[in-house]
Amino acid sequence: MPRISRRTFVAAPADQVWALAQDFALWHPRLNIYAGGPEASPELVVTVGARDDATRTLTYSMPEPPFPISDHRATIAVEQQHDTTCYVEWSAEFESDPGIIWMLEDQLGDDIFNIALDKLATAAQNQWAASQGIASEGDTSAA
Repeated sequence: MPRISRRTFVAAPADQVWALAQDFALWHPRLNIYAGGPEASPELVVTVGARDDATRTLTYSMPEPPFPISDHRATIAVEQQHDTTCYVEWSAEFESDPGIIWMLEDQLGDDIFNIALDKLATAAQNQWAASQGIASEGDTSAA
């Protein structure tokens, strides 16, 4: 089963990043999770399979993904590095035609995972900076 994965460094505490990572609407432009209803637009229905606060891991699937894949399962994991830094890894496993893995690597890995992880890192770092009274990225009030 193919696996696509991306990882990013975040300059914010793991617990704070984990809390943010669980609410896609705060950092992912197209995924939302709503209890008990259609969770997003029809092409992006997300079903949470497991959530583990102890390991800071969220596993979900997309029953009808917008890519030519099946048996999709993705995991977002937040790993503490130091008191105020962590890594976030986002990976997906699925079945697909072996001839299109390169396309999926670009579309899922680069166009979705990397961009969304950058948004998550920026949101978490800005939230952390604000909680510490530090001017965050894009804040010009201190200038």
